[in-house]
Formats: sequence, structure tokens, C-alpha cells
Amino acid sequence: MGKANSSSTRVTPVFDHLLNSDRSGASWLERLLRLGTRAEFAAIPKNLGVLVPNHPSWWGKNERRLSPPLGLLKWLVHNISCELVDKNCKQQAKETRRKRRALACGDSEVLCEALSRLEAGKIKSGPGTWWVFEGPSYPDAFLKTNTLVLVVEGKRKENSNTTNTEWMEKRNQLIRHMDAAWEVAEGRAVLGLLLVEGKVNDPKLVPKKWLQADTDLLVPSLPHRSGEVRQKIENGILGVATWQRVCYEFNITWPPVQDEV
Repeated sequence: MGKANSSSTRVTPVFDHLLNSDRSGASWLERLLRLGTRAEFAAIPKNLGVLVPNHPSWWGKNERRLSPPLGLLKWLVHNISCELVDKNCKQQAKETRRKRRALACGDSEVLCEALSRLEAGKIKSGPGTWWVFEGPSYPDAFLKTNTLVLVVEGKRKENSNTTNTEWMEKRNQLIRHMDAAWEVAEGRAVLGLLLVEGKVNDPKLVPKKWLQADTDLLVPSLPHRSGEVRQKIENGILGVATWQRVCYEFNITWPPVQDEV
């Protein structure tokens, strides 16, 4: 973070530039989508539409908060393991540890209580919410038209994508964003794009470390989804592009924000 924070030095200046250049997105949205390494295979709607009126700047300090899917939260209370409870509950309140341990041991009464709370809409994570095993997702950028939603995960200094959460040993970060976005898409296509830092000697080319497909993480990342929905989410993965390629494509000065010395 700090001087190399991708949100302030990459995401915000780039997406501010795009939105300010054309608030409908008509002149740049499709070009952005097509930069992804998997774009030619992705199910991009033929009619992209335009950004919703008065589209917010859903990035930087105004990242879009996406609640975890209810189906996933239910799956987790049914399938949480004793090993993860022992690992993650050491610093939690005694009652939280007791309830979560009971869930992991198959206590039907505690399970019914957890499901009842989830059904009542009590899905906000925090101290004492022993029945919630995933918090909200915050994609680095979120765009919405009448036909699609796009979630963007931006990286700068990282060497790989995040592939797990506290309670799931396999949960790809971009797929997690797309999974949560599915809940608010209202029939729109859900697309996901990863933006990373290119190499100095070939900045527009995606480094090999980012080209490894995470398709083996699709099923374990989405255990609560049907095969049909998993396929649609996979079809929406646009792949990877570099920040340098985006800046070149849209005539944005590189670097978009100069690091402090």
C-alpha cells in the first residue's frame, strides 16, 4: 500500500479519466473489455448499452460494497471444518468459538439457529456474528450498463491473485467479486477483468505469472452455485491486461500518478 497503493496510483486516475472523457462509456467501454487476454472467448453482450445515468465513481474511496451471496453463507454453515475453526477462532469471543465449534461438529440445533439468522437477513460480518463466514467483497472498480456489470481487480506490486479467504481454502478473488456481483446484476451479464503491472522492458505484455488459468478454482470458489451459473461466471472472465496497455489505449500519461519520492 502507501506510495505503491494501486487504488490511488492506478485505479482511481485511470477510471476517473475514462469516466470524465465520456460519461456514457460508449467510446471506451468495449475497447476496455477487449483488452483482456480471454476477451475473445468471453460472453460479452453484443449490445453493451451505456453506463447508467449519473454513473457513480465506484472506485477509490467509493468502492462498491457487494454483500456475500446468501447461498454461500448457508453452504458455509453446513460445511465449515473443525480445522478452520481451531485455526481462525483463537482470538474470538468464547461464545463465538463455542457456536462455530458446534457448527463444525454437526450440532443440528446450532445449525438451525444459524440458518434462521441468515434467512432473517442478518448477514453482516463482525464481532459476535458467529453464523457469518464471509464478509463483503470490494472490487477495485465497478461499472454498470443496462446489459452488463463489470468488476475489476487491480494489482500493482503483488505477485499473484488472492486465491483463498479466511474460511475458504480456495476462493479466487476475481471470481469472488463476480459471484457477489451476480446477486445485484438483475439479469445483466457479469464480467470480470484483472489489471496488473507490466514489465519495464515490455509493459503492454502481460507477465507470464499472471497468465496461469485459475479454472481449477472455479468449482471450489463457487460451491453454492449450479453448474449453469458457474459456467456463466466462467464465461464472463475477460482475463488480464496491464495498466500500461490501458494507458496506451486511452492516451493516459504513464504513470497515471507519479510516486512520491
